[in-house]
Amino acid sequence: MTDKSTVNLALIGTGAWSGSVGDAMMKSDKVNLVTCFDPIPEKREAFSARFGCEHEESYEDVLKRDDIDGLHLATPNHLHAQQTLLAAEHGKHVFVEKPIANTIADGKKMIEACLKAGVVLMVGQHLRRLTGIRKLKELIDAGTIGSPIQIEGNYSQNLGFALTPESFRWRGDDTGCPAGSLMTMGIHHADVFNYLFGPIKTVFSYFNKLYIPAPVEDVTTTVFQYETGVLGYLGSNYASPKAVWFYVYGTEANLLCTITPPELPFEEYLLWWQQVDQDTDVQIFEKGKTGSTKVPLTLGNPILEEIDEFADCILTGTPPETDGEGALSALSFIRAAIESSQTGRQAMLAV
Repeated sequence: MTDKSTVNLALIGTGAWSGSVGDAMMKSDKVNLVTCFDPIPEKREAFSARFGCEHEESYEDVLKRDDIDGLHLATPNHLHAQQTLLAAEHGKHVFVEKPIANTIADGKKMIEACLKAGVVLMVGQHLRRLTGIRKLKELIDAGTIGSPIQIEGNYSQNLGFALTPESFRWRGDDTGCPAGSLMTMGIHHADVFNYLFGPIKTVFSYFNKLYIPAPVEDVTTTVFQYETGVLGYLGSNYASPKAVWFYVYGTEANLLCTITPPELPFEEYLLWWQQVDQDTDVQIFEKGKTGSTKVPLTLGNPILEEIDEFADCILTGTPPETDGEGALSALSFIRAAIESSQTGRQAMLAV
């Protein structure tokens, strides 16, 4: 805990997503973006100039700074564990973008290191923060749908055609981005599935590589079962036009949440995620009634919300909503799907 009213942060990794993060930090009354680091000098210098922060020549230089309270890691998946462990050793709080890591073992190391060091570990699973998803949770918990039966979802877009075989990040193994779109996008749905209905027990998955040039699967289909017996489906691909939706089935009503991403240049599209609520729609289909009723939603900013929550956790010692354990559960879904796709058998979740 601290008696300060704001926290000083450093952004690590100034790739495409950093523009949205930096923009949200500028809107926050709780954080000061002090410095940044990226191994590519031109990228960190451009980010520094854009957002008026300093930049460092190495990750170690960031860690040595006594004026930095926490780090926001927007780096490749396979670097998350090493960077988090070093941050914890230096007493720095950590916000890491999803997934927590590529492997369960690395995720557990991160949780243990931050717990031992007494620093916050928060993971950027922002999809649950959309007001549409919050409304689904509210209606489910209020008993509006009756008893839950089934849930379905899909998170896809044709980003895969822009990926190239030489892009190191997109190798389909643990040094890159295993499971492709399922790890990159579908892990948000896995987190929301846990958020809405609790622990998932088993999955059965098919992965195929059909169209994109990068050496990673571009279409995945996963069916799964909750511990309660509720069943579900998750689809994710890198080849179709954008699709982001959830369908919840209950004995008294069904709920449909549709998110409609606009067609924008990629950097503008990433900035749009701060205004995603304006393009989110929730409908309820009630038993005995024809058609659906649109559910009113408020407007928020899920990226700013999680940045402000990270600051609050640092300032007050309050645990984050999207903590390491929750992120490990979402990652466990992806790892079980990978196992199932390789063995052709149902797989149990490890966490």
